[in-house]
Amino acid sequence: MATVSQIQKKVQSILSTELGSVKVDADGDIRIDYESTSVRIAVEQYGDNAEETVVEITGVLSFETPASAKLYKWMNEKNATIKFGTIYHLDGSKGGTLVLLQYSILGDFLDPEELLNAVRVVVIVANKLDDEVINEFGGKRVADL
Repeated sequence: MATVSQIQKKVQSILSTELGSVKVDADGDIRIDYESTSVRIAVEQYGDNAEETVVEITGVLSFETPASAKLYKWMNEKNATIKFGTIYHLDGSKGGTLVLLQYSILGDFLDPEELLNAVRVVVIVANKLDDEVINEFGGKRVADL
């Protein structure tokens, strides 16, 4: 089994090979900006064993979206129909809600095709759904900041 650091390096290598270059922050997370959204790829420890890892691919759908029962219903309906990933929200610091799409894959036996397909899914779906969230519920996309 590999450590978080080893899988971070592997993820960075795979994405750099495919994309040419990637933005890596101080925590080793990678950020990919695409049209109106941004996707973060992070490697985390999973379970009780320090050598089990998960790669979390998270796309931003909106910032500062007003929380409402209608928004939560929309998220539940989307979660019932999208095949890969889960839409969820976090309370934002400016009174609105941060709406995210997250897809996780195991990191221990990660291969390039699996990672690239997962990243593509999140990038494409987040870029499509961010407009839907903004138009229906308000808030801001990454491109609006």
